[in-house]
Amino acid sequence: MKNSRLLRFSIQGAFLALLSWIGYRHQVVGGGPSGVPPVDAFCPFGGLEGLFQFLTSGVWLRRLAPSSLILLLLLVGITLVFGRVFCGWICPLGTLGEWSASLGRKMNIKPRKLPTSIDSPLRYLKYVILAAIIAGTWKLGTLVWRDYDPWVAWMHLSVFFKDFPEKPGGFLVLFLLVIGASFFIERFWCRYLCPLGAFLAILQKFSLTKITRVEQSCVHCHNCSRTCPVELDPESVEVERSAECIACGRCVESCPVGNTLFFRMMKKKLPVAFVGLAAVLLLFGGIAFSRITGLWQPFAPPSHSLSGPAAVDSLYGWMTITQMAEVLHVSPKDLLQLGGLDESTPLDVRVKDIPGVNDEELKERIREALSAKETSKKTSYVPPSPEEIRGSMTMRQVEETYKIRGEEAFILAGWPENLDKDTPLKDLAGDLGKEVSQIRDAVKKLLEKKQ
Repeated sequence: MKNSRLLRFSIQGAFLALLSWIGYRHQVVGGGPSGVPPVDAFCPFGGLEGLFQFLTSGVWLRRLAPSSLILLLLLVGITLVFGRVFCGWICPLGTLGEWSASLGRKMNIKPRKLPTSIDSPLRYLKYVILAAIIAGTWKLGTLVWRDYDPWVAWMHLSVFFKDFPEKPGGFLVLFLLVIGASFFIERFWCRYLCPLGAFLAILQKFSLTKITRVEQSCVHCHNCSRTCPVELDPESVEVERSAECIACGRCVESCPVGNTLFFRMMKKKLPVAFVGLAAVLLLFGGIAFSRITGLWQPFAPPSHSLSGPAAVDSLYGWMTITQMAEVLHVSPKDLLQLGGLDESTPLDVRVKDIPGVNDEELKERIREALSAKETSKKTSYVPPSPEEIRGSMTMRQVEETYKIRGEEAFILAGWPENLDKDTPLKDLAGDLGKEVSQIRDAVKKLLEKKQ
């Protein structure tokens, strides 16, 4: 029992450390084929978010990659066979919640238990969040959850002071709901809010592996219910069919009577360690197979079927000027003109590495130039989603991109209307104590009025 406990702890720590290191390295060396993939490439939930657009258009949502879909498929298979092992053994956010609770107990923080009248309906909240995220992402064509995703925030901890002023949502969710709340209610995030957990909970109902109890040898010591991190009560049932079970095996480990509480697949008993190790090996085996077959791509391949402003979303900072030009179906010289760059700009250096060039600002200038060209041809232009407005943009860029008046956007956002339109929005927001998201919401309203 102690061995399986130590094994699970080691696996949790290994995944948390490995993915945290990848997040740090991405911030240092950047992304692209020659860099380190971003957090989204290692997120199975991203596969679910981008599935609709990929199936309907063959194009990935910005920041997503084929690897996220492969991870999603592997997770579906593992859950159907062994249950929610990902939640109990692998998920870094689950690990943070569990370890926070353990630390809280060592600090003599008394665990809290919500009344059943509150706890039971609150567990359905994660399903509502899941539905809202998927519906919003599929409808708007952008990752609506990303700015509030605690896992994205964790992977950006190394640039916390840079990112927090512009995108505080994810960090607040991470520190308050994933870590902070777990000091009082273990795995608070997992129980009530996690959208990926909600998706896996649905699959858990169909899992081949369940916690099973032998009534004849059960001494009703209540150890299993006391140790369950999500407050289930295996002692009250012969087979634990709850979607909330995360297959951690802590209830089995706590049982004082051998072969009374155990994992069972069909009619076969499975040791706790076997369940965890098998799931991890299947995960790594699936990743290895996809790499060997060439299916594993941790960065989104640019879409060459798009043109005009829409194709700008397929441009990335890890690309060179030549590569960007190929995506847009223009010559490198034309791309330099579109981006307002000097002719002496190197063509075969990653844009992120070119001194004095900000890749996000370059893409916005290219988008504006392409939009102006389309307008001059009297073709209809569908602006990008206002969710793509970034703090590095100025209000003048917003005006040109979305064809709205900046003064109206400022007023709707509750900002002074006479602000400098050539100052980055994040700087204005910082001076006013406001959030860039207010401008995004204001632009949405102005666009809706035009329709």
